[in-house]
Amino acid sequence: MQTVTARRVGGPVRVALVVAAAATLAAAFAAGTAGGAERSWSAYLAPAGACSGAQDAAAAPLVQKRAIRCLVNWARAQDSRRRLAPSRALRHAAALKGQKVATCNQFSHTPCNADVTAAVRASGYRFSMFGENLFAGTSGSASAREVVAAWLRSPSHRATLLHPEFQDFGAARVEAPNLLGSRASIVWVTAFAAPG
Repeated sequence: MQTVTARRVGGPVRVALVVAAAATLAAAFAAGTAGGAERSWSAYLAPAGACSGAQDAAAAPLVQKRAIRCLVNWARAQDSRRRLAPSRALRHAAALKGQKVATCNQFSHTPCNADVTAAVRASGYRFSMFGENLFAGTSGSASAREVVAAWLRSPSHRATLLHPEFQDFGAARVEAPNLLGSRASIVWVTAFAAPG
């Protein structure tokens, strides 16, 4: 798993990439540290019913995207982090990354050896910091709440989701036939960034 990587882009501009590898529903229970206090991942998970449609694995993709954003912002509020604003450009970047994962049939932040920031750059979002989380599953098998719970269980994914400098957010759910050996595979991509 990758967590934080710093690199220079175009001379003096420093870009911090916060990238976490993919989470699965089988992720083990992990206690983590956020905001200096030892907390269980479950302390960041919104209670059932807090976010509309979050528990319905068969909900329409738009309902699931809204639920993901609600759940992410609920988790951030538990650490007094700012709410993330929805970004059309980051939503587009997330969709581009998901499509690349599906096309390459590679569950990776760098499918077909693409640069990790290629999708966000193609979206036109000018960033100083960028991060993303991925999730793969079978269509209809995981609700938005279960997807976010999987990220929260993983310390590196949770760190990305709670990063205090992020300001904007975009999510996409992309059909990825055969990614998991199933014609009904899907991939969720969430993109987090701060403008630069």
